[in-house]
Amino acid sequence: MASDMTIPAPAPGQSKSKKRKIPAYLVKETIGGMPFYYAGYRSVLAKRKSFDDIVAESTLQNFIKVYLILLFGQKLDLKKYWVFSGEIGLHIRHGENLSLDFALVEISAFPAEKISSKYLDCPPQVVVEIDVNVETDTDRFNVWEDFIIPKINKLHQFGTKKVIWIFTKSQKIVLAEAGRKWETFDWDKDVEVLQGITFNIAAYLAEKGIYLQN
Repeated sequence: MASDMTIPAPAPGQSKSKKRKIPAYLVKETIGGMPFYYAGYRSVLAKRKSFDDIVAESTLQNFIKVYLILLFGQKLDLKKYWVFSGEIGLHIRHGENLSLDFALVEISAFPAEKISSKYLDCPPQVVVEIDVNVETDTDRFNVWEDFIIPKINKLHQFGTKKVIWIFTKSQKIVLAEAGRKWETFDWDKDVEVLQGITFNIAAYLAEKGIYLQN
């Protein structure tokens, strides 16, 4: 992968976290039986912040989400695909529960009668993620090595064809297609979601008069 990815990592030499029972509602995802908590969960445990404080999105993150929702609603064949968004839960197997920002799922593989109060259990064709909002109770957590790569690999193994990961701080996008070399590039490039459906975040922001410092 490109070396210019800007993804935060904890500083070395931090003291060990005191082990305590962490409520289930603070677990965002579970990969390989390992829980990943919402970033900032320690502040919730210490009663310095509420749960709503640590899960709230920035205006930029939400703006991009709305852009993609509108795009999918206009361009996607909604007779062929479901568009799930807003931290849709994906159950792969015991100990493997992911949270996805966007999941495009073929209706033929997940018919209407399967929609229920349970998690999605069908491989999305495409997953789109925006930023990372997890941490662990370990001292040496590398978000790229310990979370992003394993999560993408789990999705590919489950049957997802394409994962698109957007990073708002670095204004980068990771495109990970199953069976192909992963790509990292600036977000001013057109990104194909499905055949004939592309998005360009920088162009959309400029169209709306939004110019960000990199």
